[in-house]
Amino acid sequence: MLIHYKRLLDRIGAFEQALGIGLIVVIVTAITAQVFTRYALGRPIAWVEESATYAFIWMVFVGASLGLKRGRHIFIATFGARLPARAGAGLRVLMWVLILATLAVLVLQGVKVMGVEGRSSTISLPIELPRSWFYSLPLTASAASMALTTLGLLLSDLEILRGVRAAQANIATSAPGPT
Repeated sequence: MLIHYKRLLDRIGAFEQALGIGLIVVIVTAITAQVFTRYALGRPIAWVEESATYAFIWMVFVGASLGLKRGRHIFIATFGARLPARAGAGLRVLMWVLILATLAVLVLQGVKVMGVEGRSSTISLPIELPRSWFYSLPLTASAASMALTTLGLLLSDLEILRGVRAAQANIATSAPGPT
């Protein structure tokens, strides 16, 4: 079952990576257009700067989610790395449960904030969009994606604890774990 779950996370990660690359292209294009229209034409476009800012906000949260899937977040393993595989897995299970609880709170509160934030709209974009699309939605979507990843990591370490799989059972490609 974890193999299918890992495939799902890989697909989500591929989508996040493509989205992140697309957002970088949007940012570079928007800033280039802003510089050209401001200095070459003397008439800056007001909404270009705002769109680059929104793309950056999305990119940060998508990158955080992708970083968790790829095991790229900072991880201090001085104590856990010295433990036997099953004890290390037990410590990671505790860590994943705490992270999952935090992400669940973020998702639940993010949904509430989206309702409030959705009442106001963007300032200078050419079309009126709810501000929640650019502030609370990326946070909530990223937290939900990270919760799915954390659940996979938790299940993987639970299998190690039960002795079902060996220490290489970490679901992420280079997930934090004893080395």
